[in-house]
Amino acid sequence: MIGGSGRRCLALALVVAVATAPLSSRAVEPRAAWTTNDISVVETASGHEASASTRFEVGNNGDARITVSLDDTAHSRGTILLIAGRWMLTQGFSAPAANEIHAMDVAALNSQLVIVLLTAALPKGPPPPGTPRHVLVTEKNNPIRIATETASAEYGAPWTVDGTVSAPAADAPVTYHLSFTWSAEEQHQMTRVFSGTVSDAQSAVSFPDSMKLAGWTVRAIGSQPPAVSAGGARSAGSLPPAPKVATVGELRSLP
Repeated sequence: MIGGSGRRCLALALVVAVATAPLSSRAVEPRAAWTTNDISVVETASGHEASASTRFEVGNNGDARITVSLDDTAHSRGTILLIAGRWMLTQGFSAPAANEIHAMDVAALNSQLVIVLLTAALPKGPPPPGTPRHVLVTEKNNPIRIATETASAEYGAPWTVDGTVSAPAADAPVTYHLSFTWSAEEQHQMTRVFSGTVSDAQSAVSFPDSMKLAGWTVRAIGSQPPAVSAGGARSAGSLPPAPKVATVGELRSLP
């Protein structure tokens, strides 16, 4: 079990059951000043409707709940629970398992990226309550590299983050609206807008042992390296189904 202090020192705790590779951009490595166990991200291309909306919540014991709505070819929408770092429970998805993994990767990568951008903009942590703080940072040399077990992303330098960050009140979720421009191949500039909230919630997500598994699809994760397709997503058959159990408690107790 991850204790309170252990959880708070992990800026990437919100990808606890997914990420294996740390952020590698020296200039923008996350610090304890931006700890979170609840982060929502709405990603849009400039001038377009939302293309990804995710929320990543992590409990004190490392369990997590991810809600996802992606405007992709599969129109992926659903809820993912990560239990004990070994089990993935999904509900609401009509797509194959590989697309559920893709949805989880999008939530993890976008959450990581937002923490990196907030850290670059406000390295000492959230602003004091009151007027929204305008932020503008340009990094000329160091790219941003982020990864999970099954996906990765690199945002080339120079890159710029421009926007606002505000704390409505002490201990309230921090609200952000960030325009992020980076250098893609052949010096092409790309821009995405990220908005949402970040908080270290007092009432973290929790799944009691008595929680019924009826209505959830349960798969094992983390027991062995999954198969990876050319597109970076697990194949639909790479996550074996869990044994037949009825509750979260029974799932946790499996060897």
